[in-house]
Amino acid sequence: MTNQELSINKVMWLALGLALASFPHWQRLPIWIPILHVSLLLARIYIPLRLPLFWSNKKSTINIARLIIMIGGVFIIYGNYGTLAGRDVGVALLVMLAAFKVFESKSKRDFYISTYLGYFLIITNFFYSQTIPTAAYMMIVIIIMTAGLINFNDTEQQLTLFQRFKLSSTLLIQSIPILLVLFILFPRINGPLWGLPKDAYTGTTGIDDQMSPGSISKLVQSREVAFRVTFKDEIPKQSSLYWRGPVLWQTDGRKWTTGKSGSGRDPAPIEFAGEALLYDVTIEPTNKRWLFGLEMVSIPPANTYLTHDYQLKTRKALQARKAFTLTSHSSYTLGTENDTDLERGLRLPEANHPKTRELASKLREEFREPALILNAALEWLKQENFVYTLQPPLMVEDMVDEFLFDKQQGFCEHYASAFTILMRAAGIPARVVTGYQGGEINPVGNYLIVRQYDAHAWTEVWLENKGWIRVDPTAIASPTRINEGMENIIPQAIIDIPLGLENNTTAVRLWQRLRNTVDMVNYQWAQWVLGYGPERQKLFMKKFGFDSIDWKQLTFILFVFLGIIISAIAIYVFKKTPKTTAPAKRYYDIFCNKLAKAGIPRRSYEGPVAFAERASKSRQDIKSEIKNITDLYIGIRYYSNNNKLLQLKAAITSFTPKKMTAS
Repeated sequence: MTNQELSINKVMWLALGLALASFPHWQRLPIWIPILHVSLLLARIYIPLRLPLFWSNKKSTINIARLIIMIGGVFIIYGNYGTLAGRDVGVALLVMLAAFKVFESKSKRDFYISTYLGYFLIITNFFYSQTIPTAAYMMIVIIIMTAGLINFNDTEQQLTLFQRFKLSSTLLIQSIPILLVLFILFPRINGPLWGLPKDAYTGTTGIDDQMSPGSISKLVQSREVAFRVTFKDEIPKQSSLYWRGPVLWQTDGRKWTTGKSGSGRDPAPIEFAGEALLYDVTIEPTNKRWLFGLEMVSIPPANTYLTHDYQLKTRKALQARKAFTLTSHSSYTLGTENDTDLERGLRLPEANHPKTRELASKLREEFREPALILNAALEWLKQENFVYTLQPPLMVEDMVDEFLFDKQQGFCEHYASAFTILMRAAGIPARVVTGYQGGEINPVGNYLIVRQYDAHAWTEVWLENKGWIRVDPTAIASPTRINEGMENIIPQAIIDIPLGLENNTTAVRLWQRLRNTVDMVNYQWAQWVLGYGPERQKLFMKKFGFDSIDWKQLTFILFVFLGIIISAIAIYVFKKTPKTTAPAKRYYDIFCNKLAKAGIPRRSYEGPVAFAERASKSRQDIKSEIKNITDLYIGIRYYSNNNKLLQLKAAITSFTPKKMTAS
């Protein structure tokens, strides 16, 4: 196909599909890349209309200019990202180079390559978002790009715009059975089929294994979901929903870290009491290894383990949304296997917190018993009228002393840090525990949503005969935070109620129900589509009697179902094919035999159009006859123009090409 045959109409379809496929990426890319992308697409549409000699007389100049711009773009991308490897830079290169490919397209081969690049560009959107709206948008783009392919192959332009979209949608619908079979039966493995680069997780947020001023309070600005929980029985009350995460032992007076002294040790001895609580946790990807369970997890699920201080960790980093079934007990006695932890729980930075040490000394002298000292410290917090605030004042010197004796305003990390140091100064082993507290009940799906703004920190202290017990000093300053949840404290803007509706009770109720419904749909999507891994596949197959199935059996069943579906589609298409196409095929075979005798045999891989193009180039003297017969055959075979069958028969009967002779 020559450049002139790649019409502007076909290029416009290609440019539209490519622009829509890359559109979601524009907000993530440097502004010059979308501008260059659109400019190249428009240039390919504009230039052939205005400069018909563009591809001939100025070919060498344009090629050099295009090469310079392309290489320059690659260097600028390298300057922006500092690398040519990774998810973000890979997408940037693909968006730019795909537009360059369209810009230089001048043949059928170029068109197909550009279209396949567009299909691949669609897939890259799932590197950033795997939500239902993203999937729906990408389906629409697939329909548009497939309609562009149909338009490209509709050489006679006999299909209307509606018919092209109808055919494209039909093809997509026909592929759904195969898609479902592949999704359900394709053998699943633990983890993704390929490893994503490190920058694929730069957007993740959540609890870290260290805590410093502002590290938790900044999470309050995020409504992102941390995890969702479905309980087997009733949802516990808010005040008991402590989701345990990293345990912090070491401090320099401002920053807390986990330390390394306890790594590799078995879990500390623990005794559970009361009934077990069963629940499913579906956690969002964090690229970290800790999993959040209600205090205290008694049975770690598969591929997880408990550390010596009862952090629940996964064997591999959570790089995809994953579901776990957990068992916890709210009543427990957590001990310690040796005195090492008690010594670690008393360490303080030297020469820091003089006022706090002085208060601890007074409490120790007056009350002596650890339990009495603890109660006295909590009572002191009540009497001092501390304020719980999302915007604590700046503390530049000794953070603990300033908080306890000067500012007396802070977020949970201020309370947990200061109280833990106060306990250590009083001779009571203590440590900071981070995680989440509370959660929002979704009444539509009857499950709990724990968001990033539910991030929390509290203290654990060691008391003889009681072990490690939870003490939450934040509850002293803000009981509402613990008993009713964070959503009742944070600003309305963070909760995301539309402007003008926050004072309208009916509107707020309807908005909340709509939001809960949307989240429930997303939760089910996450559970059964994004979270359909090896475990869920095994559970699904058990419903059909396959209690134990391996990948070989799954592969066999997969091919059986694919064979059945493909056979059914073939039978359906055969029955729907008009019977008159069979004579057309016989007549066309006679035509091909005549050309073969004339020295132009049809190759096994050639379609009617490709064969006609090659034959016409070889025999200019019969070019018009070849084109006429081929057009008649295609019209009957693929467009059901059955009224032209007699014309085809007559044209082939009168077609008598002479055999080529060597000159």
